[in-house]
This record gives sequence, C-alpha cells and structure tokens, in this order.
Amino acid sequence: MQEEEKTNLPNLKEICNAKYQNPKFVYDGKRMRVLTVRRTLDYASAYVYRKYFKKPMPICIDSTSFLGLQPDPAKKYSNESQILYMKEPLFCEPKEAITSEFAHISINKIKCPINVVKYTPDGRRLMSGTSTGEFTLWNAFSFNFETILQAHESPVRSLCWSPSGKFLVSGDSLGIMKFWHPSMLNLLKIDAHNEPVRDISFSSSDSKFCTASDDGTIKIWDSKESKEEGQLKGHGWDVRVAQWHPEYSLIASGGKDNLVKLWDPRVKKELNTLHIHRNTILALQWSKDGKYLLSGGKDQVVKKFDLRAFEEIFSYKNHKKEVTAICLHPNIDSLFVSASSEGGLYFWEMFDENPLKIVNQAHDNTIWGLDFHPLGHVLASGSIDNSVRFWVRERPNKIIESKIKSIEDKERIPGLNIFE
Repeated sequence: MQEEEKTNLPNLKEICNAKYQNPKFVYDGKRMRVLTVRRTLDYASAYVYRKYFKKPMPICIDSTSFLGLQPDPAKKYSNESQILYMKEPLFCEPKEAITSEFAHISINKIKCPINVVKYTPDGRRLMSGTSTGEFTLWNAFSFNFETILQAHESPVRSLCWSPSGKFLVSGDSLGIMKFWHPSMLNLLKIDAHNEPVRDISFSSSDSKFCTASDDGTIKIWDSKESKEEGQLKGHGWDVRVAQWHPEYSLIASGGKDNLVKLWDPRVKKELNTLHIHRNTILALQWSKDGKYLLSGGKDQVVKKFDLRAFEEIFSYKNHKKEVTAICLHPNIDSLFVSASSEGGLYFWEMFDENPLKIVNQAHDNTIWGLDFHPLGHVLASGSIDNSVRFWVRERPNKIIESKIKSIEDKERIPGLNIFE
C-alpha cells in the first residue's frame, strides 16, 4: 500500500515542465503555474547592509578618476554584491547617478497610451495616467501591477502631489480637475477649464497651486477653500506648461506662442516675456534652488535661463526631435534628464552642453511622462507606446567593462595604461 501511495504522488519534474505542454491535454480542473522569481529592486537592503555592517567598499583608483568609487575590476562580483557596493544615491556625483540601464517594462492589460507618471511621496508606488482616464498603480520595488482606478471620463493629462503629500490633484482633457486622498478616495471635482488641463504646479506650501490649459489661461487656486483666486491671461494660444517657483511668488509658463512668460500670482500680472524658443514650448522646470529655469519644446533644444543675470546661459542641442519632457534629479541639483518624441532619453549636467549619456530608442514612440523615485535611484518613463519603463543605475562591473573596452579599442600608448 505504501508503494502504491508513493507512486500516486505528483512528480515535481512533471509540474515544472507543465508550461511546455498543451493545457488541453494536461488540464485536470486546476491551472498549473510554474513558480517564477520576480525581480525586486529594493534599495533599503543595500543601505542597511552598508550602514550597520560597515562593509568597506574596495576602491581601486582615486575618486577623481572615472573609475572612482567602483569595485576592483580584477575581482568578480555577483549581482547582489554589485548593488551592495554601489554608492548611496544621496551622495552620488552626476555621472554616477545616471539611470540609463533598463530594468522593467509594465503594460496595462488593456493597452493605452501613457500621458503622465508620478511616484507617490513615500516612493512605494508609481502612478500612471492613461488616455482612457485611468490611474494605474505599480509597485515601485517589484514593478508589478497593484490596482487600477477609473479616475476620469477622458484622458488624464496632468498629476501633481501637494508638497506635504496629503493630497493629489489631477486634470483631464475635458478641463475637469479632481482632488484625491492618498488612499485614492475622490475628495472633490471641479470644472476648472474649458479645454484640457495640461499642467498643475504647487507653490512651496500646500496653500496655492496653478493650472495651465489649452484655453489660453493660467488659473490660481486656493487649496483650502478649493476656489479660483484669479486668472493669468497673456498667451496668444494654448498654454502647455506652468511651473511655480520653489521659493518665490513667481510662475513661469510656456505654450504654442513660443514664449516663456513670468508672472506674479499676487497681483495677477505679467512680469516679463522671454523670447528664447522658436517653436511650441512643451516642458518647463525650475532648478531646486530656483536660480535657473529649464525649458524645452518643438525646436529640439533645452534652454537654461539664469534668473539672476536674466539671460540664457546654456543650450542643450543633441535632441533628434522635439523635447517633450524634462525631469530634475531629486537629490543632485545639477543632474536632469530630457525626453524627446523619437523615444530617446538624454542625461545632462547643468553646466555642460554635452550629454552625459544618451539612451536611443528607450521607447518606441513619444515619451510624455518622466519622474524620478524620491531617492533618485530609479527613473520611470511613460510613452504613447502604451508602456511604463523603469531605468536604474548601471552596475559597477558593467561600467568598468565598458570603460576597459573603450580603452582597449584605442591605439595603445606605452606607459599610459592605467591598469598596468
């Protein structure tokens, strides 16, 4: 009897190989699924490892060289040890914090273009706004789908968290604006504009925010009373972007009239107009210290404007097509990334007109949404190609191997081999 019972036990090998069989012939009332290991990107484990176990990082060359703060290339490390030996994102140099390595792609079950992506303030989830009016929440560590919510009746065009993270504001193509609790409970619905709400930006506190719309206006709102305080009119066409200064009562806006305008929201008046672009402006971002304004658009150039000297000081011209999005690194003031309509990602250092890194064909179509994880070690991008893609920093061994290969490809000069 014991031998018969043993023979009736399921064979582990058969279960593991079930995926290679036709389910019509092996189906017995239960769906057999093979266990898979889901890739997880959790920076906390590496931080705890470095913080409390005090493991030294094996440095092979001084930190001023391009191999500084990287593991010894003569040694081979597993993928886990590479991550543990990587420098904390909070203390990286711009060249060390570039998130150019593809990590994962997430696609909704019902495929639709992604218009905007935003991390939650705690960094645990990524929200994507789709052209079907849905919010999709993705796990920020394992990238898997968590939940989906029919938030709007038309395409979601803009998302913005309040500085305190207590509520979220969204806008759609019908001009509807909604307030959301972090638990995704809808708090309020307002008919804000007659045309799509293209951009939303908060002041340094939760008290005020502004919205930009294709109806040619920028509206100032009081968050506590949920009422409109005034309108800023002056653009001759659609207003595509509007960004509130991180410290001052100052708003920068841009649109189809090719102009960047500066406004004082207290008196509801235009302060100045900048003629620095030759085509529609699609992206604006203030630097963290508020000294510089980055702008990009259909003229395929990102401009850097110095607010103190009140002049353009840098132009970043390596884009193949129009610039559709700009995102600053949350912890490194001088690092930012731009996206273009051909699907490329461009990483820049603010005081260098040459790109640090270019990721060609990061997406198959126009990238409309970019957002860094609050720690800065992951970049999320959303595109018309129906996908959200996650990008991480290159692993140390990969960086070193690429550098060694580039050196070996050049003609060797005696006495100049840094590895001798």
